[in-house]
Amino acid sequence: MINSDLRSQVATDILVIGDGLAGSAAALEAARLGARVALVSAGPASSERAQGGIAAAVLPEDSPRLHAIDTLAAGAGLCDPDAVTMLTSAGPETVHWLESLGVRFDGDAAREAAHSMARVLHLGGDQSGHTLMAFVHAAIDLEPRITRFTARLHVLLGDGVCEGAEFSGGLTVYAGATILATGGYAGLYERTTNSRLSNGKGILEAARAGAHVADLEFVQFHPTVFAGPHPFLITEALRGAGAQVVDAAGERFIDELLPRDQVAVALAKHRGPAFISATHMDPELLRVSFPNFMRNCRHAGIDPLHEPVPIMPAAHYTMGGVSTDLDGRASVPGLFAAGECARTGVHGANRLASNSLLEAATFGRRAAAAATATAPIVGSASARGHMWRRGELSLGEVRRVLDSAAGVLRSGRGLARGLRVLGSGAGSATAADAAEMASMICSAALARPLSLGAHQRLDQPAPIAV
Repeated sequence: MINSDLRSQVATDILVIGDGLAGSAAALEAARLGARVALVSAGPASSERAQGGIAAAVLPEDSPRLHAIDTLAAGAGLCDPDAVTMLTSAGPETVHWLESLGVRFDGDAAREAAHSMARVLHLGGDQSGHTLMAFVHAAIDLEPRITRFTARLHVLLGDGVCEGAEFSGGLTVYAGATILATGGYAGLYERTTNSRLSNGKGILEAARAGAHVADLEFVQFHPTVFAGPHPFLITEALRGAGAQVVDAAGERFIDELLPRDQVAVALAKHRGPAFISATHMDPELLRVSFPNFMRNCRHAGIDPLHEPVPIMPAAHYTMGGVSTDLDGRASVPGLFAAGECARTGVHGANRLASNSLLEAATFGRRAAAAATATAPIVGSASARGHMWRRGELSLGEVRRVLDSAAGVLRSGRGLARGLRVLGSGAGSATAADAAEMASMICSAALARPLSLGAHQRLDQPAPIAV
């Protein structure tokens, strides 16, 4: 990798926007195929925060077919079966590719919610994302065809075809193909497990450029997030290892291994506080396999060996995004998408736990392979201006409106009210972008009147298993 300061103009074969696992995998694969790559990132976001690990059928008793069955079941009938088959079939090879970068997974695979068997591979216990990305970024540092920049996406370039992008700091990159790997939009919510960089900006700019987007209503709320003023994620693997969701009296009220959407709805409907209890578990197991959980609890003044931890759901993962084919192609020529910003069809209405890192690596590499076949573009492309309606709405108010209107439990009335507020005008360009993205989410949720997966309408509720 060549470290580089910002330049006013850069021309390259492939532009990758975002350096999480999807973007990093895309950059490495494109460079391996001989392309010059500009990798531009605003900073670490979701991949670094992943605790759960990567799902893949690598054990003798498992198979891609069984993995696919679990994925389709969790997706509530909305998955693309071809995309699911491709993803789960690629699982073992993707794991081998990561191992070729130096990644060494922990010993046994773990079982997480809605998986029929143990197939989730971890690194460093519940620090999988941070550990994994250290290896991936080290591989990027050794690749001379990749030039990295730190900047925020401003606007995509081109008219009817994507020819690169403009970024903050005066950076403009012209490219033969552009791969969006900008993450999802869960960071727009007031209560979230995500970085605020996960604000849907890439999806928004793709939509403004004419790309088709879909399934924005499907927002997965992680059920076990610390309920204090500084929320932190409590990995699903803890429940897979035996931790229980209980009420104030210590009584269980939900099967902890149901799909995330069902557990989140049960918590949202539960009257009174809810907790996750690991007090009955082996202390040594907790210390070795869940060091992040133990450390976060102690920082919050809680001893999880002797007391339950208060929890409530928070926005965690978004299934919607830029619609792509199985090679990451968007509907705008020259534009590709991979990772959480893409709607590939593998997650349907509710992502199966730990399929996200697998999707990011698999589809990032596939997008790169397809993008390198795109002829380089020479010359300068124009950027489209975007006007925003001025008003008083702040970024914090946008987040609160989104939480209220499009949270775990929604209603037509609440969504319509949220859309009216979001359309009243914003006090800054940043708030205006957030309001537009939030409006797209609420509009998609309002347009789907029936409850399905991670989209739950109080006015059209779906039955929940307990």
